[in-house]
Amino acid sequence: MKKKLITLENVEGFIVGDELNISKDMILLPKVNDYLKNKGIRTRYISNSCKSLEERIKLILTKDFNISDEKVIGEVLKKVKGGINNGY
Repeated sequence: MKKKLITLENVEGFIVGDELNISKDMILLPKVNDYLKNKGIRTRYISNSCKSLEERIKLILTKDFNISDEKVIGEVLKKVKGGINNGY
């Protein structure tokens, strides 16, 4: 199983609202833990069978809506993440 290294550069992509879902295949750098505490972001441990929000959205777009254009998928992800982070 390949591990995902969570850094200050990519942590925002894993945060949903005020939570970071952590699975066994993720490695958090110590600086990331400090960053999360300072931002008031809670960590939640999940099973490996759960996919990240981004992965679930991509799967829905491709399987249910037949959208395969990476640009469109990227725009949808950006909108959804922005909406979640702004309290929608």
